Amino acid sequence: MQREAEAREIGSGGAVARAGTWLQGMVSRVMPDPFLLALGLTVLVMAIGGARLAGRGAEGVAATVIVGWLEGFAATSGLAFALQMALVLVTGHAIATSPAVQRVVDRVAAIPQSTAGAATIVAAFACAASVIHWGLGAIAGALLAREVAANASRRGIALNYPLLGGAAYAGFAVWHGGLSGSAPLKAAEPGNFLEAKFGGVVPLADTLLSPLNLVITGALLLSIPLLFRALATHAPATTLPREAVHLQPAPHAPEHGLVARLQESRAVGGLFGAGLLAMLVVGGTKGRIAFDLNTVNLLFLATGMLLQGSIRAYVGAIADGAKGAGGIILQFPFYFGILGVMQATGLIGAISDALLSVATPRTFPVLAFLSAGIVNFFVPSGGGQWAVQGEILATAAQALGVRPGSVIMAFAYGDAWTNMLQPFWALPLLGIMGLRARDVIGYTTLVFLAMGAVVSLLLLALA
Repeated sequence: MQREAEAREIGSGGAVARAGTWLQGMVSRVMPDPFLLALGLTVLVMAIGGARLAGRGAEGVAATVIVGWLEGFAATSGLAFALQMALVLVTGHAIATSPAVQRVVDRVAAIPQSTAGAATIVAAFACAASVIHWGLGAIAGALLAREVAANASRRGIALNYPLLGGAAYAGFAVWHGGLSGSAPLKAAEPGNFLEAKFGGVVPLADTLLSPLNLVITGALLLSIPLLFRALATHAPATTLPREAVHLQPAPHAPEHGLVARLQESRAVGGLFGAGLLAMLVVGGTKGRIAFDLNTVNLLFLATGMLLQGSIRAYVGAIADGAKGAGGIILQFPFYFGILGVMQATGLIGAISDALLSVATPRTFPVLAFLSAGIVNFFVPSGGGQWAVQGEILATAAQALGVRPGSVIMAFAYGDAWTNMLQPFWALPLLGIMGLRARDVIGYTTLVFLAMGAVVSLLLLALA
């Protein structure tokens, strides 16, 4: 009987589960708080960038590094991006706390009977949602994971809560191959800054809709949930943190009078929500509105207002969701400061050039993937990273005769790949689920290792 049990364990992914448990334990001991990591990366990038400019003298080096950091830290694009991400978080939270969505989430959350089932469902949902839009995957995956755990707790089923957090964050491994991928969408835009380098716009048929992307993204959508199912084999049950409770609309005391009735009226809230949605539809059909982050935020806002039913309920839900936005507001400027130093000192070009110097037409997509992964760890912003690294990759691809679509998608996979090591994009998830970065990164490190192998092999075979 014991041998049969051991055989079943091996067949269900026992080795993978043990590796995940070991990695999670190791990472949990050494992973710093995300803000401390941002500060540490700031110092490291300043030191490396300054060393590259040593010939300019101490005063010149200091001026270049400091001015680069200050310009990046105070860049209006970075500050605007921080507000956009905060809006993704709070508007997504408002949708999740609406009665209609809660009924749907309750039904899905009631399905899993074990950590394996829960992790599989959460990972599959987060990955699928991220392919539609990264903002949707970032918020919806975390909200589903939290509700699955809370629902199981009410039914007396013990789950591994950090593993569910890792499964929810794994959606960020596939986002750049989806409909909101920054690099492929930008390359398809007439007049984009790399149009001349690529010999014209690169249509989505050559990037997001290409056989290469469909195969790689499809492989990740299938393998990531299966990996988390295997990881759950030995995952011990954990206690839910206080924050992991059933989502409820924010309570408020009843008020009287005309203004109070307007604030409480479902008709008024529904009318404004429906009106905003109608404006989006009209703007989209007229070709005046692009499918970008601002559009998604407005879509989330309008949908949340419609689903919450009243202005009062919506304002309360937004205020409640804002509690998890502190990390985003604090850390975004520091990462744009890092980006400023890397631009000012030429560090991004140096990293990419070091890898591309040994490239051949066959290996170039893989090296582009690796270089994008390295840069992403220091500058975790797909659009911002493409703005500073895209020209380097486009120039090398042109010289080597590599298809533009393959280069763009190799970059996209690399940008998403090291999200599994960099907890920056996990900030909304951590706020929603009441977890720390060290609680989930050990599990996503295995996703990083598996994804690196899968994508590299497929790029060699198909790009």
